[in-house]
Amino acid sequence: MTELERAIAFEEGLRYQAVDEVVPFRFGEALLTPSLPHVWDLNVLRVLDATPSAEEVAAEAERIQGGAGLAHRRVVTDDDALLPGFQKLGWDINRFVFMAHRGGGTRETAGIAVQEVERDALLPLREALVREAPWGDDDETVSQILAAQTRAAKAGRARHFVVLVDGEGTSAAELYSDGRTAQVEDVITLTSHRNRGYATAVILHAVEAALAAGHDFVFLITDAEDWPKELYARLGFEAIGYTAAFQSRPT
Repeated sequence: MTELERAIAFEEGLRYQAVDEVVPFRFGEALLTPSLPHVWDLNVLRVLDATPSAEEVAAEAERIQGGAGLAHRRVVTDDDALLPGFQKLGWDINRFVFMAHRGGGTRETAGIAVQEVERDALLPLREALVREAPWGDDDETVSQILAAQTRAAKAGRARHFVVLVDGEGTSAAELYSDGRTAQVEDVITLTSHRNRGYATAVILHAVEAALAAGHDFVFLITDAEDWPKELYARLGFEAIGYTAAFQSRPT
Protein backbone atom coordinates (compact mmCIF):
# COMPACT_ATOMS: atom_id res chain seq x y z
CA MET A 1 0.00 0.00 0.00
CA THR A 2 1.37 3.40 -0.97
CA GLU A 3 1.28 6.37 1.38
CA LEU A 4 -1.52 7.92 -0.67
CA GLU A 5 -3.56 4.72 -0.54
CA ARG A 6 -3.00 4.54 3.21
CA ALA A 7 -4.12 8.14 3.70
CA ILE A 8 -7.22 7.72 1.49
CA ALA A 9 -8.17 4.51 3.30
CA PHE A 10 -7.88 6.31 6.64
CA GLU A 11 -9.98 9.28 5.52
CA GLU A 12 -12.66 7.15 3.91
CA GLY A 13 -12.75 4.88 6.94
CA LEU A 14 -13.71 7.87 9.08
CA ARG A 15 -16.33 8.97 6.58
CA TYR A 16 -17.87 5.49 6.49
CA GLN A 17 -18.24 5.59 10.27
CA ALA A 18 -19.94 8.99 10.12
CA VAL A 19 -22.58 8.28 7.44
CA ASP A 20 -25.99 6.71 8.03
CA GLU A 21 -25.81 4.14 5.23
CA VAL A 22 -23.68 2.87 2.36
CA VAL A 23 -25.49 1.77 -0.81
CA PRO A 24 -23.59 0.02 -3.63
CA PHE A 25 -24.19 1.28 -7.16
CA ARG A 26 -22.74 0.12 -10.43
CA PHE A 27 -19.62 2.34 -10.30
CA GLY A 28 -18.91 2.33 -6.58
CA GLU A 29 -20.71 3.21 -3.37
CA ALA A 30 -23.22 5.88 -2.43
CA LEU A 31 -22.69 7.27 1.07
CA LEU A 32 -25.96 8.70 2.36
CA THR A 33 -26.86 10.48 5.58
CA PRO A 34 -30.56 11.36 5.59
CA SER A 35 -30.19 12.75 9.12
CA LEU A 36 -27.77 15.42 7.82
CA PRO A 37 -28.89 16.21 4.25
CA HIS A 38 -27.13 19.60 4.14
CA VAL A 39 -23.69 18.04 4.71
CA TRP A 40 -22.39 17.28 1.25
CA ASP A 41 -19.37 15.24 2.37
CA LEU A 42 -21.69 12.74 4.06
CA ASN A 43 -24.03 12.53 1.07
CA VAL A 44 -21.73 11.63 -1.78
CA LEU A 45 -21.10 9.06 -4.50
CA ARG A 46 -17.66 7.48 -4.30
CA VAL A 47 -16.52 6.20 -7.70
CA LEU A 48 -14.37 3.06 -7.43
CA ASP A 49 -14.56 1.95 -11.08
CA ALA A 50 -12.12 3.66 -13.45
CA THR A 51 -14.19 2.98 -16.58
CA PRO A 52 -17.38 5.10 -16.49
CA SER A 53 -17.88 8.42 -18.22
CA ALA A 54 -18.79 11.61 -16.38
CA GLU A 55 -22.23 11.50 -18.01
CA GLU A 56 -22.86 8.01 -16.64
CA VAL A 57 -21.77 8.97 -13.15
CA ALA A 58 -23.83 12.18 -13.25
CA ALA A 59 -26.88 10.12 -14.23
CA GLU A 60 -26.28 7.86 -11.23
CA ALA A 61 -25.95 10.89 -8.97
CA GLU A 62 -29.28 12.18 -10.25
CA ARG A 63 -30.91 8.81 -9.70
CA ILE A 64 -29.50 8.13 -6.23
CA GLN A 65 -29.09 11.55 -4.67
CA GLY A 66 -32.17 12.93 -6.36
CA GLY A 67 -34.12 9.88 -5.26
CA ALA A 68 -32.95 10.50 -1.70
CA GLY A 69 -34.41 14.00 -1.84
CA LEU A 70 -31.01 15.73 -1.78
CA ALA A 71 -30.71 19.17 -3.38
CA HIS A 72 -27.05 18.79 -4.33
CA ARG A 73 -25.14 16.27 -6.43
CA ARG A 74 -21.61 15.33 -5.29
CA VAL A 75 -19.11 12.75 -6.53
CA VAL A 76 -15.65 11.90 -5.24
CA THR A 77 -12.90 9.92 -6.95
CA ASP A 78 -9.32 8.92 -6.22
CA ASP A 79 -8.05 9.97 -9.66
CA ASP A 80 -8.53 12.72 -12.23
CA ALA A 81 -9.88 10.59 -15.08
CA LEU A 82 -13.38 12.05 -14.79
CA LEU A 83 -12.24 15.66 -14.44
CA PRO A 84 -12.46 16.69 -18.13
CA GLY A 85 -15.92 15.16 -18.44
CA PHE A 86 -17.30 16.96 -15.40
CA GLN A 87 -15.73 20.19 -16.62
CA LYS A 88 -17.74 19.83 -19.84
CA LEU A 89 -20.88 19.18 -17.79
CA GLY A 90 -20.31 22.47 -15.96
CA TRP A 91 -19.99 20.94 -12.50
CA ASP A 92 -17.87 22.60 -9.82
CA ILE A 93 -14.53 20.88 -9.33
CA ASN A 94 -12.36 20.64 -6.23
CA ARG A 95 -8.99 18.92 -6.13
CA PHE A 96 -7.46 17.96 -2.80
CA VAL A 97 -3.79 17.38 -2.10
CA PHE A 98 -2.70 14.81 0.46
CA MET A 99 0.48 15.85 2.28
CA ALA A 100 2.66 13.64 4.51
CA HIS A 101 4.80 15.04 7.30
CA ARG A 102 8.52 14.66 6.60
CA GLY A 103 9.95 16.73 9.44
CA GLY A 104 11.91 19.95 9.49
CA GLY A 105 10.24 23.12 8.29
CA THR A 106 9.55 26.47 9.89
CA ARG A 107 8.90 26.64 13.64
CA GLU A 108 8.13 30.29 14.33
CA THR A 109 5.91 29.69 17.34
CA ALA A 110 7.86 31.28 20.19
CA GLY A 111 5.59 32.64 22.86
CA ILE A 112 2.43 30.96 21.52
CA ALA A 113 0.92 28.56 24.03
CA VAL A 114 -1.11 25.61 22.75
CA GLN A 115 -3.43 23.68 25.04
CA GLU A 116 -5.14 20.34 24.66
CA VAL A 117 -8.83 20.59 25.56
CA GLU A 118 -12.06 18.63 25.38
CA ARG A 119 -14.12 19.08 22.22
CA ASP A 120 -16.92 20.97 23.97
CA ALA A 121 -14.50 23.78 24.76
CA LEU A 122 -14.05 24.40 21.02
CA LEU A 123 -17.69 24.44 19.98
CA PRO A 124 -18.06 28.27 20.17
CA LEU A 125 -14.95 28.70 17.98
CA ARG A 126 -16.09 26.09 15.47
CA GLU A 127 -19.57 27.60 15.24
CA ALA A 128 -18.08 31.07 14.73
CA LEU A 129 -15.97 29.75 11.84
CA VAL A 130 -18.89 27.97 10.20
CA ARG A 131 -20.91 31.18 10.42
CA GLU A 132 -18.16 33.04 8.55
CA ALA A 133 -18.84 30.81 5.53
CA PRO A 134 -21.29 31.80 2.76
CA TRP A 135 -23.90 29.38 4.15
CA GLY A 136 -23.37 30.54 7.75
CA ASP A 137 -26.67 32.47 7.91
CA ASP A 138 -28.67 29.22 7.66
CA ASP A 139 -29.09 27.93 11.21
CA GLU A 140 -30.09 24.43 10.11
CA THR A 141 -27.02 24.07 7.87
CA VAL A 142 -24.76 25.33 10.66
CA SER A 143 -26.29 22.83 13.08
CA GLN A 144 -25.83 19.94 10.67
CA ILE A 145 -22.21 20.84 9.88
CA LEU A 146 -21.36 20.97 13.57
CA ALA A 147 -23.07 17.61 14.08
CA ALA A 148 -21.05 16.13 11.20
CA GLN A 149 -17.83 17.46 12.72
CA THR A 150 -18.73 15.79 15.99
CA ARG A 151 -19.29 12.47 14.21
CA ALA A 152 -15.90 12.72 12.50
CA ALA A 153 -14.18 13.58 15.76
CA LYS A 154 -15.73 10.56 17.46
CA ALA A 155 -14.79 8.24 14.59
CA GLY A 156 -11.21 9.54 14.58
CA ARG A 157 -10.77 9.41 18.37
CA ALA A 158 -9.85 13.06 18.06
CA ARG A 159 -7.59 15.08 20.27
CA HIS A 160 -8.18 18.83 20.24
CA PHE A 161 -5.56 21.58 20.39
CA VAL A 162 -6.24 25.30 20.75
CA VAL A 163 -4.60 28.70 21.15
CA LEU A 164 -6.44 30.89 23.64
CA VAL A 165 -6.36 34.68 23.58
CA ASP A 166 -7.88 36.38 26.62
CA GLY A 167 -9.44 33.05 27.49
CA GLU A 168 -11.18 32.62 24.14
CA GLY A 169 -10.35 30.05 21.47
CA THR A 170 -8.88 31.68 18.37
CA SER A 171 -7.13 28.87 16.49
CA ALA A 172 -7.48 25.09 16.71
CA ALA A 173 -6.65 21.77 15.11
CA GLU A 174 -7.75 18.20 15.62
CA LEU A 175 -5.68 15.03 15.51
CA TYR A 176 -7.38 11.85 14.31
CA SER A 177 -5.77 8.48 14.97
CA ASP A 178 -6.07 4.73 14.53
CA GLY A 179 -2.95 4.07 16.61
CA ARG A 180 -0.47 4.02 13.69
CA THR A 181 -1.78 6.62 11.24
CA ALA A 182 -2.60 10.16 12.32
CA GLN A 183 -4.38 12.94 10.43
CA VAL A 184 -4.18 16.63 11.29
CA GLU A 185 -7.62 17.97 10.47
CA ASP A 186 -9.99 20.91 10.89
CA VAL A 187 -7.28 23.54 11.22
CA ILE A 188 -9.16 26.80 11.86
CA THR A 189 -8.34 30.36 12.89
CA LEU A 190 -10.74 33.23 13.41
CA THR A 191 -10.39 35.78 10.63
CA SER A 192 -9.62 38.51 13.17
CA HIS A 193 -6.63 36.53 14.54
CA ARG A 194 -4.93 35.31 11.36
CA ASN A 195 -1.33 35.96 10.32
CA ARG A 196 -0.06 35.72 13.90
CA GLY A 197 1.42 32.21 13.80
CA TYR A 198 -1.45 30.59 15.69
CA ALA A 199 -2.26 28.01 13.00
CA THR A 200 1.43 27.10 12.74
CA ALA A 201 1.51 26.55 16.48
CA VAL A 202 -1.52 24.24 16.66
CA ILE A 203 -0.45 22.25 13.59
CA LEU A 204 3.04 21.62 14.92
CA HIS A 205 1.70 20.80 18.37
CA ALA A 206 -0.65 18.21 16.82
CA VAL A 207 2.21 16.70 14.81
CA GLU A 208 4.44 16.49 17.86
CA ALA A 209 1.62 14.84 19.82
CA ALA A 210 1.17 12.27 17.05
CA LEU A 211 4.88 11.44 16.92
CA ALA A 212 5.12 11.25 20.69
CA ALA A 213 2.25 8.75 20.68
CA GLY A 214 4.16 6.49 18.28
CA HIS A 215 2.39 7.14 14.97
CA ASP A 216 4.59 6.25 11.99
CA PHE A 217 2.59 8.23 9.40
CA VAL A 218 1.14 11.72 9.84
CA PHE A 219 -0.74 13.46 7.03
CA LEU A 220 -3.26 16.16 6.24
CA ILE A 221 -5.50 17.12 3.34
CA THR A 222 -6.03 20.56 1.88
CA ASP A 223 -7.41 22.31 -1.20
CA ALA A 224 -4.94 21.87 -4.04
CA GLU A 225 -5.71 25.34 -5.39
CA ASP A 226 -5.62 27.32 -2.13
CA TRP A 227 -2.80 28.98 -0.17
CA PRO A 228 -2.72 26.76 2.99
CA LYS A 229 -0.78 24.10 1.10
CA GLU A 230 2.17 26.52 1.00
CA LEU A 231 2.00 26.92 4.78
CA TYR A 232 1.92 23.17 5.27
CA ALA A 233 4.94 22.75 2.99
CA ARG A 234 6.87 25.22 5.16
CA LEU A 235 5.91 23.13 8.19
CA GLY A 236 7.50 19.99 6.79
CA PHE A 237 4.63 18.43 4.81
CA GLU A 238 5.15 17.04 1.30
CA ALA A 239 2.50 16.37 -1.37
CA ILE A 240 1.97 12.65 -2.00
CA GLY A 241 -1.08 12.69 -4.29
CA TYR A 242 -4.48 14.07 -5.17
CA THR A 243 -8.19 13.27 -5.16
CA ALA A 244 -11.07 15.13 -6.75
CA ALA A 245 -14.67 16.03 -5.98
CA PHE A 246 -17.33 17.17 -8.45
CA GLN A 247 -20.57 18.82 -7.44
CA SER A 248 -23.64 20.38 -8.93
CA ARG A 249 -25.07 22.97 -6.57
CA PRO A 250 -28.78 23.42 -5.86
CA THR A 251 -30.45 25.92 -8.17
